[in-house]
Amino acid sequence: MSERVLDCPQCGAPVKLRSAAAVFAVCEHCRSMVVVKGASAEAIGEMAVLPPDLSPFQVGTRGEWKGRGFEIVGRVRVEWAEGSWNEWCILYDATITGWLAEAQGFLMVSFATEIDHPLSTDVRDYVAGKQLQINGQRWTVNDVKQVTCRASEGELPMAATPASKRLSVDLFSSHSGFASIELTDSGAEIYIGEYAGLRCPEIRDPPSRARLECRGRAGEESDHPRSPARRVGRPVQLRAVGLSMSVVCGSCAVVIDTSKPECKIIQRADLANRSLAPLLPLGQRGKLFDVDYEVIGFVKREDRTSSWSEFLLFNPWQGFRWLVTYQGHWSFIERVPALADVQANVVECEGRDYKFYTKGTANVAGVLGEFYWKVQRGERADVFDYIAPPYILSKEVYPGLNEFTWSRGKYVEPAVIARAFGLAKPTLPVDIYLNQPNPYYESWRDIRWVAFAALLLLLFLQVRASRGHPEISVANERFIFQKVTASPKPPPTDPTSPDIANSTPADPAKTFTTPHFTLAGGEQRVDIDAAADVDNNWIDLDLRLVNVNTNASFPAFVELSYYHGSDEDGPWSEGSYSSSVSIPSVPPGEYFLSVEPSVDTQTTRVPFSVIVRSGGVFASNFIVMLLCVLFYPAMLFWRRHTFEAERWSEADGGYPWQRND
Repeated sequence: MSERVLDCPQCGAPVKLRSAAAVFAVCEHCRSMVVVKGASAEAIGEMAVLPPDLSPFQVGTRGEWKGRGFEIVGRVRVEWAEGSWNEWCILYDATITGWLAEAQGFLMVSFATEIDHPLSTDVRDYVAGKQLQINGQRWTVNDVKQVTCRASEGELPMAATPASKRLSVDLFSSHSGFASIELTDSGAEIYIGEYAGLRCPEIRDPPSRARLECRGRAGEESDHPRSPARRVGRPVQLRAVGLSMSVVCGSCAVVIDTSKPECKIIQRADLANRSLAPLLPLGQRGKLFDVDYEVIGFVKREDRTSSWSEFLLFNPWQGFRWLVTYQGHWSFIERVPALADVQANVVECEGRDYKFYTKGTANVAGVLGEFYWKVQRGERADVFDYIAPPYILSKEVYPGLNEFTWSRGKYVEPAVIARAFGLAKPTLPVDIYLNQPNPYYESWRDIRWVAFAALLLLLFLQVRASRGHPEISVANERFIFQKVTASPKPPPTDPTSPDIANSTPADPAKTFTTPHFTLAGGEQRVDIDAAADVDNNWIDLDLRLVNVNTNASFPAFVELSYYHGSDEDGPWSEGSYSSSVSIPSVPPGEYFLSVEPSVDTQTTRVPFSVIVRSGGVFASNFIVMLLCVLFYPAMLFWRRHTFEAERWSEADGGYPWQRND
């Protein structure tokens, strides 16, 4: 579409209009506000000067989004009580007018959208956390602000005069969509879009840093207003000019409002603020995750039991990030634009489930540097932490503001921070931090395939050994042990009688043997199974495996007993009718088994049997090797469990699997 050119009613300079929807423009020559009325224009006053900022965008910047080109044709600088941001008017695909919002490092592209039912114009209907149904989709209100137009430039589809006000309502959906409802005196409009990833080869280099003059007093403390003081008047450097809403003077520690040219002091210095000594000094630069950041702010926060430090990082193209440190542990934090709804004690974010850990109230105990909102000592926020180590998800609700925000962090090893920011040595972590990765879980991930491979190899060797040494029966015999008693005779009267000299014992010992059998192959295991018909008695079997050719023998012993009865507690029994014994590493050859039984004095007859089996492998060897293979994984599992137990001991409600979600 060809652009329109109108003459400025104030100075006569040409005013170019690229969009057919443009009804308001600012003359680049005289800064007059021009209202477009058909082919003519009317000047309604002079536009306020836009404050400088570090935005890489400007009117005329071209880029690409979703495969189609766009051009920035105008800008509105919007501010509220605690901060400000840019809203860029874009001409998308040369025909569609939309908006590119730039706030705290986020980029949101949206377009005016028709909806299936009128929006309420009652500001009381918009509360953070409330859910709305718009075009069949559920949206959640997460931010409600009364905003003011500070200044504008270029061409716009609506009049954006300085000091004009509106209610801005931000919404998000579970599919990471973005929407904004704008309430003005003329009604309500909605803009729906999404968080954007843009290609902009024409973005400008960030402008130079700004300086302002501090009008605080050196040595002034809020607790001692009459203490001697002198005016400082020293320059204060702004590293994120246009984006920072407050800065703390490095000389006198007062907090200065930088959102307006007047740069008023919004909080006097106190002893706590002046005594801060951050580990990372302001202005220190470092490279994290391939991005160069500069430390521009420091916040000391505390709750009823502990305190921690937060460092604000800034990069002109990436925006703001945070480094949070507690007892030597570090986390890299960034804002999360949209989340799924919270269900019980679990929050889903980008395919990862975060479990609720703790909640509390965090207070700002001290500040240094500059910030994108007007941070002051004593500021409070209700914080809800959810973890999926090494990640953490935090929700902050600000009392008195109709707003809540989410941020996501990842644990960073102290050595990484030390290298990135040039620390002399890494901080030493103390105890276990809530999102600290479990080192035993990491170790298990490193060795789990080795452990699985070793287990499979062990099973393969066991199966192969069993098949290579099949178990066969080489002897199966049944015997009867029976005591022999001599017939009674009258006692001889002559001591030299041959009856006395040639008498035999009443219970001679009896040895049983099996038929010969052959053990073929190499050295092998021999198992002997024994069973006996014992009933409230016992029998011991002294076994000896004898080589027929070499007379070499291999001894073994089996005890069989079985007793039963009843008493006041009822029937009872103990012992067994059968038992087994193994002889390892028996050489091949021809053998027989010798069995010598013995019984108690009251037993006269006991049938018993023996079975000789060759081949097979010892299960004990497999069990020992299995224990060796499983020892380290089992130790890792136990240490992993104790690590998590210590982590969750500090959580609200203890272990997540112990809760009634």
